[in-house]
Amino acid sequence: MGIADVETGETLPNRTVIVRGDRIVAVGPADEVSVPPGAQIVQGAGRTVIPGLCDMHVHIAPHAAGHDFDEAEAMRRAREYVLVFLASGVTTIRNMAGTPLHLTLRREVAEGRTIGPRILTCGPILETRFTFPEMAEFGVLVTTPEDARRAVTEQKRAGFDFIKVYNDIDAAIYDEIIAAAREVGIPVVGHVAYQKGLEGALAARQASIEHLRSYDFAADTRPPSEIDGARFVGWLHTTPRRIEELAERTAAAGVWNAPTMAVERGIRTDEEVAQPIEPLPAALPHWLAAELEASVLESLFSSVQRAVLAEGRAARGAMVAALDRVGAGLLAGTDCPGCRLVPGRSLIRELELMVEAGLSPWRALRTATINAATFLGEPGAGQIKAGCRADMLLLDGNPFDDIAALHRQAGVIANGQWIASGEIERRLLSS
Repeated sequence: MGIADVETGETLPNRTVIVRGDRIVAVGPADEVSVPPGAQIVQGAGRTVIPGLCDMHVHIAPHAAGHDFDEAEAMRRAREYVLVFLASGVTTIRNMAGTPLHLTLRREVAEGRTIGPRILTCGPILETRFTFPEMAEFGVLVTTPEDARRAVTEQKRAGFDFIKVYNDIDAAIYDEIIAAAREVGIPVVGHVAYQKGLEGALAARQASIEHLRSYDFAADTRPPSEIDGARFVGWLHTTPRRIEELAERTAAAGVWNAPTMAVERGIRTDEEVAQPIEPLPAALPHWLAAELEASVLESLFSSVQRAVLAEGRAARGAMVAALDRVGAGLLAGTDCPGCRLVPGRSLIRELELMVEAGLSPWRALRTATINAATFLGEPGAGQIKAGCRADMLLLDGNPFDDIAALHRQAGVIANGQWIASGEIERRLLSS
């Protein structure tokens, strides 16, 4: 069995990995590592093992609010939802709009009472004015600096892992969120407040920026008199030099990005809407299949906006490649289940889009493994080494040679538990 070393980009041949509990306890040449008596043996000959994948921007569906079912049914469905991630080798997720239900789910997974990926979660999204009405289901209005400080303190006390900010936050309120979060020791992530802009988010050292928000405005090289503030248009008026400058400023600020290329690629133009789309996997729970079919986002954007989004894809890809090239932190995330993005499978699509943008398969794979661990403050994790979490993915192929090998999965080890390929689908079909 070969090990894809995401730290160096090398493949280490003929290796044996020993797991005890939820940890890797030994890794080495097959002729030097002894297998303990009675151990469960997973045959990896001719295969490649990689660290479990991390999707650093997801939304755990559904919420009880706004639906015709109660909290118990919401929890049952949430357990099924996170199980779907494991079917594609995703063993860690960062939930980007949290509720108390998600704290309970996180605890169940950590204690082994629910099978699923490790969960980290933001609290309810903070916004001064809700960008769209549905945000009331999973957001909190903060209309004064005092509201902001109170919300940060309450979310920290409740046990959430991150504070998430959104688009329409007043500048003074954003500043108070940043200050309060630093005082209590919780990172701020999310969109870029319009009133602060990219420079404001970089100056505040916001921990991560999602969807390359506000990079389109900052990338625009037109004279100010010609800029009308329309979203996405800046990508059509940028240059390689401006993109490189923005990447370097981002790296200098120590701010990470989760570009979520998959979801923006899923916002289709009028011409693309008319084309056939890939069918959903048969093993999905019926309720999730229905939610995915209803999760298309075209209605949120005008026909012109969607055309502009499509025309700017190359420039956004160049921005992602530049961030990686200059050493700015880059995370793989998908924003699933928006745009019919299937949990887990959509992360593989995200990595394929990163390769399409110019990253090598090795560099793309780092964004979903070792980069995520570094961002989460877990140096040395996200790898296959003694002492690391026993989260791994066994493949019939080597993703360093071809990122599409991520589709050819033999099974996953999540929190030390081996689950053969197909077993998760069988569980979902029988639930």
